[in-house]
Amino acid sequence: MKHPVSNVVLVLMIASLMGACATTSYQPVPAFTPVDVDAGGHALKSQNVAVILDASSSMGEGYQQWKKLDIATAVVHNMSETIPADMGVKSGLRIFGGDPKTFSKSTSVVDDVGNFDKVEVDKALSTITKAGGPSPLGKAAAAVSDDLEGLDGTSAVIIVTDAKGMGAQQIAGATAIKEKFGDSLCLYPILVGDDANGQKLMEEIARIGGCGFAVNADELASGQQMADYVQKVFIGKMMDSDGDGVSDAMDKCPGTPAGVKVDTAGCSLDSDKDGVPDYLDRCPGTPAGMKVDQTGCPLDSDGDGVPDSLDKCPGTPSGVKVDVSGCPLTVLQSGAVSWTFNEISFEVSKADIKPVSYGILDEIAAAIGANPQLKVVVEGHTDNTGARAFNMDLSNRRAQSVVNYLVGKGVSPSRLSARGYGPDRPIAENATKLGRSKNRRVQFTKVE
Repeated sequence: MKHPVSNVVLVLMIASLMGACATTSYQPVPAFTPVDVDAGGHALKSQNVAVILDASSSMGEGYQQWKKLDIATAVVHNMSETIPADMGVKSGLRIFGGDPKTFSKSTSVVDDVGNFDKVEVDKALSTITKAGGPSPLGKAAAAVSDDLEGLDGTSAVIIVTDAKGMGAQQIAGATAIKEKFGDSLCLYPILVGDDANGQKLMEEIARIGGCGFAVNADELASGQQMADYVQKVFIGKMMDSDGDGVSDAMDKCPGTPAGVKVDTAGCSLDSDKDGVPDYLDRCPGTPAGMKVDQTGCPLDSDGDGVPDSLDKCPGTPSGVKVDVSGCPLTVLQSGAVSWTFNEISFEVSKADIKPVSYGILDEIAAAIGANPQLKVVVEGHTDNTGARAFNMDLSNRRAQSVVNYLVGKGVSPSRLSARGYGPDRPIAENATKLGRSKNRRVQFTKVE
């Protein structure tokens, strides 16, 4: 026969336990106020995110004054509220466990991977009302591997769990998904609760991921804490499309070629301030104020090799030799009264000027143009070969051909006259070939 006291004690114990179960309640997770995250000008560190949320039976237990499942769903909700809507990530949500009446599979997708949408995330979370079932994190990880298949960019897998009673299977699942995606995937486990073994497991999973890190849900409670977390997981360095070391948001000269040195505004250095960047400047060190062309070299409108800003004789004909001031080298030296040119040559027995003589004639035209008071007689001279009458006519015609050429180059006809002297004024012996070549000449004589 049982002792009556024992029966009384047993009844009291059962009543006490039932009373405790009936009165156990959890506080709502504290309200969350998101803090803005500025992703402008930054590259995305993670283009895709797959969240694995633990809804197994252990998540129905309490942690401090809250239910662990409520903490886990709050973490995902708060993260969704913090991620900038226009950041351009793709997201999805998968659970393992869950109320058997709602989720018949060990792992289920509650939000397919697609363009991030806060409203869709909240709809998905609203279906997770009760914890239940086992904790097959390894199967969930394998399923997420399929969820992420074919997506471009780097993916973040965020695991929200209490990690209670987990071990080798979960390690194997994390290892498998990391091996499949390699450097394009990072693991970010979030521990709900304070299970010591669970903490070790989360740190090991983060280590396997290589590029992720583990945190406790307690560390993400405030708006600023969650903002910092989102910044670390999703947002990379400031974008620098041209790789010049200046972020796109600050770069006033985007598209700088690789390797070009730039200033703090991202613009190519222009050491001589001529408006042409150093890497294109073929004439570095141009004096201040000097006009330059697209290569950074001083403008030289007449092509005489003297910059316009220094050219005292602009408009010099092409091919005419000039001095440092841009004026034609004087082929008619000052102080002289006549100038002789044997290099002006003609076709045999004709007055047609050979093209080889055009250069010297251009110089003469420029020299006369540079001396507006100068008037000259253009004299034609021959040797004594042939009849005198023929040579007299030929020399006159040749002198006139020279005058015509110079007029064509802009010299006023009023400053020129032509005269032929034939063989009458030799300057050397006609008995020798050399002497005859000296006598065949064009001479310019100054008119006083």
